[in-house]
Amino acid sequence: MPGAKSKSGADSPLVASAEAFDATLKRFAALSDGLRKGALDSQRNLERAAEALKQVAGCEEELQANAQALMAALGIARDAQQTQAELVRVRALEIQARGEELARLMRGFEAIGQDAAALNASAQQLASRKRTPDEMVKDGALLAGLDELQERMSGVLASGEKLAADARAADFEDLSRKVDSLRQQILAARNKIGLLKEAIVRAAPPVRAS
Repeated sequence: MPGAKSKSGADSPLVASAEAFDATLKRFAALSDGLRKGALDSQRNLERAAEALKQVAGCEEELQANAQALMAALGIARDAQQTQAELVRVRALEIQARGEELARLMRGFEAIGQDAAALNASAQQLASRKRTPDEMVKDGALLAGLDELQERMSGVLASGEKLAADARAADFEDLSRKVDSLRQQILAARNKIGLLKEAIVRAAPPVRAS
C-alpha cells in the first residue's frame, strides 16, 4: 500500500537524512543561481546580493550538517546490513547442514525401500510355486526360504526403526512417518509369513518316536 510505504520511508533515518540533504542541496543550488544572476547596478541590488550571499553561506553550513547526518545514517545502515549479512551467513550454514542431514536420511530411506522391494520380489517368487498343502508341508526348502525371508525382514525392520528414530531426533517428522509406514507394511508381510509357517508346521504329520 502506498501509505504504508511512505510511512516506512519516513520512519527510516537514512531516508530522512537523504531527503533533508537533497532538499538543502536544491535550495543551495537555487540560492547560488539567484546570487549569480542578480544585478549589481544599484545600492538596493547590492544590498539584496549581500543578503543572498548570507543565505547561501547559511545554506552551505546547513548542507554540511546534513551531509554529516547522512554519512552517520549510512554508517548505521552499513552496520545493520553487516549484522544481517552475518545472520544470513549463519542461516545459510544451518540450511546447508540440515540439507546434508536430510540427504543422508533420504539415502537410508531409499535403501530401505530397495530392500523392501527385494523382499517383496522374494516373497512373490516363493508364492509363485504352485503346490498343494501336502506338497508345501513336504517342501523343506519352502520353510527354509520363509525363515530366511523373515530374518531379512527383521533386519530391514530394525534398520527402519533406527532411521525413523534418527529422523524424529532431527525434527524431520514427515520422513519419520514415511519410514514408519514402510515398516508397517514390512511388519504385516512378516506376520503373514509367520502365520504361514505356523500353518505348515501344524499340518505336518507328527514325528513318531522310534
